[in-house]
Amino acid sequence: MRLIEREGVEAVSMRRLAAELGAGTMSLYNHVPSKALLVDLAAERIMAEARPCHVAGDDWRDHIRAHAHAVRALARQHPRAFVMLATRRLSTEAGFRTIEAALRNLAKAGFRGKVAVGMMRAMVSYLLGTLMREVATSPELGGIALSPYEGVDASAFPLSAEVLDELGTYDHDHEFEFGLELMIAALERYQEPD
Repeated sequence: MRLIEREGVEAVSMRRLAAELGAGTMSLYNHVPSKALLVDLAAERIMAEARPCHVAGDDWRDHIRAHAHAVRALARQHPRAFVMLATRRLSTEAGFRTIEAALRNLAKAGFRGKVAVGMMRAMVSYLLGTLMREVATSPELGGIALSPYEGVDASAFPLSAEVLDELGTYDHDHEFEFGLELMIAALERYQEPD
């Protein structure tokens, strides 16, 4: 995890990890048979840190908000390693603990089966996408600093030219909350009336 956070997933190799640990490369293969499994284990370790959120009330929307904020905190804590969650299939206890908590919350609201899985995947896609962009555009998290757009031909791109200031900056807190509430409003459309 330290290597990934320092240099990114692409820096991970059995040879490199062996050097970090002061061990022989071949001796690592006695514990982990491949780099792919090693990266899977690192992703599982991150997921193990994500504890299901417990909210005082029974409103499923509050549970989604709490979970989304917990995932965001995890992304900010492990900005480079967080990217692995988008590329790994987490099928161990750590992954299923999160899946089970999400499905349980959706079941409270009456969502089950294919609809619940679709909703969960839509939320995961939203969270991974928005948080990967946040990490990539936040210098304090190791991302690149954004600069304003310049030299845009307003006659060719009039609508873009109207919002250049907004396009050239990010307010990650606002955008996260705005997108989260859009997702919740979309999910509400599928809820059966009481």
